[in-house]
Amino acid sequence: MIELDGMRDDVIKLTLLKLLPHGHPDMGKMPILFFRIRLLDDTWIGSCDLRLGDSDITEVLGHMGYSIDEQYRGHHYAEHACRLMCDYARRANMTQLDITCDIDNYASIRTCERLGAEKIATIDVPPGFKTYDDTPSCGKKYKFRVML
Repeated sequence: MIELDGMRDDVIKLTLLKLLPHGHPDMGKMPILFFRIRLLDDTWIGSCDLRLGDSDITEVLGHMGYSIDEQYRGHHYAEHACRLMCDYARRANMTQLDITCDIDNYASIRTCERLGAEKIATIDVPPGFKTYDDTPSCGKKYKFRVML
């Protein structure tokens, strides 16, 4: 694992799991970074990813994704991870990042609110889209925007 400069705070650190510098055929041609979220003692508590650019995919999935293992939820670790990814995106000259979440994912909605993100839309996940079957809330997501 590689720890990139500035990818830690006083609670967690992000270690680079994989970098796709030219993107992925299913995600567009923008760089994508995949991280493990770890406590400072190296306990692995979740994962997150950052997409540095825009595509049709980021319209539905946003620029950031995150998942915290169930036993570690409730400590705002996703918020910490998002703040670190926002700092990285700012250094990569991005000016805004979008986050989408299922409309019934209250923890993720709260994470977006704690980040100061503004809810800008309710979007319909297109049938057949890669996350459509994993979207239990009738194929709808909220779209939040964080200004960097």
